[in-house]
Amino acid sequence: MRTNLLIFCICLLSACGRTLEKEADLHSELGSDTQSSEDYFPDKVDIKYARHFSVSYHGNYKVVKTDATFYPNGKDEIGEDRKDILVLVQKGTQAPALEGELSDATIISIPADKVAVNIQHSESFLRELGLVDRIIAVGGLYSYNVEMRTKVLSGELGQIGYSWHSPPNLEVLLERKPELFLMTLASMAHTESLDKCRQLDIPTATVFDWAEQDYLGRAEWIKFYSLFFNAEEKANRVFQDISDRIEELKTLAAKAPQEPAMWGYYTSKSRWLFQLTSFPAQYMRDANLKNVLIDNVEPNANGVQSLSTEQLLLLGKEASHWVIGDIHSTELPNETIMASFDSWNSGQLYHNRKREDPISNSSDWYATAIVRPDTVLADLIKLVHPELLPEYQPVFMDVFDKETPLNQ
Repeated sequence: MRTNLLIFCICLLSACGRTLEKEADLHSELGSDTQSSEDYFPDKVDIKYARHFSVSYHGNYKVVKTDATFYPNGKDEIGEDRKDILVLVQKGTQAPALEGELSDATIISIPADKVAVNIQHSESFLRELGLVDRIIAVGGLYSYNVEMRTKVLSGELGQIGYSWHSPPNLEVLLERKPELFLMTLASMAHTESLDKCRQLDIPTATVFDWAEQDYLGRAEWIKFYSLFFNAEEKANRVFQDISDRIEELKTLAAKAPQEPAMWGYYTSKSRWLFQLTSFPAQYMRDANLKNVLIDNVEPNANGVQSLSTEQLLLLGKEASHWVIGDIHSTELPNETIMASFDSWNSGQLYHNRKREDPISNSSDWYATAIVRPDTVLADLIKLVHPELLPEYQPVFMDVFDKETPLNQ
């Protein structure tokens, strides 16, 4: 460990003086075998829903742009913007000159064989693409996938820290030598670590899928992940299957009577957090449920809102369905309060914790469910309109047992 630390310090101290040398080395590594008229990427992606990344193709390289706005504490404050430009260059060909729009771009050689990620759902995106075996480092031990946790425990996979909790561990990245670090930048406070990664020649791409306000927009980031592996054909096919299934399910749900519903959980001290325009609220909309709170409460920047028990008793008392169970829930208020709600008395209560492993503190709701929103929508429709999907078995959601709540 002391040797690794010494190497890390030497690399960091010398990084600033190597910028021009690094660019020259990369041009040499990529080679000069390219023709402007040759198209190295016959399979391309078109983006329909995602708003926080774009790509254009230029013979032997792709220009990828990402952006996000950071809102402190998730409140309606003035946000701070972050934009990034990547140039993905086919191995064995020459990188373009970094000038004009590309003057601040980061060059990454593709396709990548060794990848580091720092959030659980990145693993799921790569698994859906058939590329999970290229991962050499992950955030840590919170993966829902048992095989991934086993590899971390054995040391086969490095641990670099999860994006929501800490900046990446640069020592581990230097030791593992990934050809690509897909860095979910979850806080502007971690921007310095992004800069250090690039100074240390760690090919780093910023991931902002969390910034999408539409669940299909977030799922469409499978196309972003595919760009680094020339796996566009597979990404297009998977996402088309997802979007087609979503449309089929929405059409099916429209055949059922629309019923009042709400989605939110108890956070303690007589406060609740409810979904108004966020992903869960969109699932309610597409399952043909009327969100009883949507016309009465203004959502914050993340599409959610905190309500007091008194407010909820006024606005949500007559909701027929309630997704009340969440991994973040605390112990519910007493029966006297809960019995004031129609959904509580009818037992039409649900949760999103079916694929949860309390021992490893992991939940597939924050991994595969993000990648496969079609399955989430099917789950909700099955729970609220069971007659529409008689043979279907829910994957991520289930009935909430109020006699034995999951939060106890």
